[in-house]
Order: sequence, then C-alpha cells, then structure tokens
Amino acid sequence: MPRIESIAFRSPTASSMLMAAVLVIVGFLPVVGCSYVNTAYNWVGGIATGMRIESISANPVHLATDFPIAVCATDPYVDGTIWLTDIPMGNLTSGQVETGQILHIELLWTPRPGYTPIDYEATNISVRYIVISNGKYGIYEGGGFGYPLGTPDSSSMVLNIEGVTLQLAESTEGFIDLLSPAELTGTFNGACDVGMSVVIRDATSQLVTDAFGRTMYVRAD
Repeated sequence: MPRIESIAFRSPTASSMLMAAVLVIVGFLPVVGCSYVNTAYNWVGGIATGMRIESISANPVHLATDFPIAVCATDPYVDGTIWLTDIPMGNLTSGQVETGQILHIELLWTPRPGYTPIDYEATNISVRYIVISNGKYGIYEGGGFGYPLGTPDSSSMVLNIEGVTLQLAESTEGFIDLLSPAELTGTFNGACDVGMSVVIRDATSQLVTDAFGRTMYVRAD
C-alpha cells in the first residue's frame, strides 16, 4: 500500500477539507483497507466539483459536464440530495431551455465502517441525468457508490462518486441517444442550501412534465 508522504495544497480551505479527508480515511484503514487511501489521493487532485460522463463502447462519447450551479441539501426521504446544472437559474425557473444538463444525485444511505458496505461495488446513490438538446429531452437513470465527507446538515459537503452506470430511461420524440450505456465518475464539492435545492427541484419537475406532457419527477412533500 502506498504511503502518504507529502501533499501540496492550493488554498487554506482546500487544505483543511483534504486533510480531514485523509485523516478520516486513514482512520478507517483497519476496516476498509488501502482503497480509501487511493480515494484520498483522488480528492487531492480533484477537490473542485467535476463530473465525467462517458459512453461504454469501443469509441466512447464524452459529454462536457461543467456545472456552475451545484448544491446539496437534506431530504426527508433519503440521507441527502444533490443538484447540479449548467442552465442559468432564470432560464430554468421560466422553462425557457433549449440546451442544457441537469444532474440529480440522491444519497440513499451513508456508508458507516463496520455497519454498512464500504465498497465501490455497492449501491448507495441513485442518479438521474437529464440532457436537453435543441429542445429534445433524454432522461438517464442509474446507481452506484458515493463516499461523502460531511453531511447535508452541514454548510457544505464533498461526495466522491465512482462507477455509476447510466441507461436511457425516457426520451421525447427526436432525442438521439449517444450515451447508453454510460459511466459517471466525479466529485461534488459544494454548499448545502435547502432553499435553492427546492427551487431547482420544482423547476426541473415542471420542465420535464411540460416536455413529456405528463406529470413526472415530482415528489410530494
């Protein structure tokens, strides 16, 4: 197993968060082994929010996933919810969207060493990925494993995601599926804001309901 000898941090905030990651993960070593030291290394290089979605094929297709809006929140039904989008909030809430992406991640349960599986082969997150291209909609769904630092009850949270498989579940007429099946990997690092999360959730629900002509993606509170 490689040893952590030195780490260069880019800012005090990144330093404190990443050091916490290393300390927490190293503290888990008797239970989970070397894989989570590797996770710490991954976070050192990728503390900023970033996702990669790529088709699983001989000639993979990669979609650029720059999400300037990224927020987490508590959720009464699961352990946490995360919303990411590249659609300006004004366009999203008004329903004026021709092209864009919305990624919704639900933390179904939080890994707890000694009590739950700590394994990237386990499934503790569900994912919906909405692609809008020239007014045509495709909704991809899947699941995989995510390891959090912090909780949605905090002011911010980090979630490292590996090996989420996505498949097209719904699409409007004329949508061209270039991804199925696809794999999602990446890191969420953002603020937790229940108010903004609810606005994005409600706007997304209305957006896809209007696009498909039937009630979709709505969860009653």
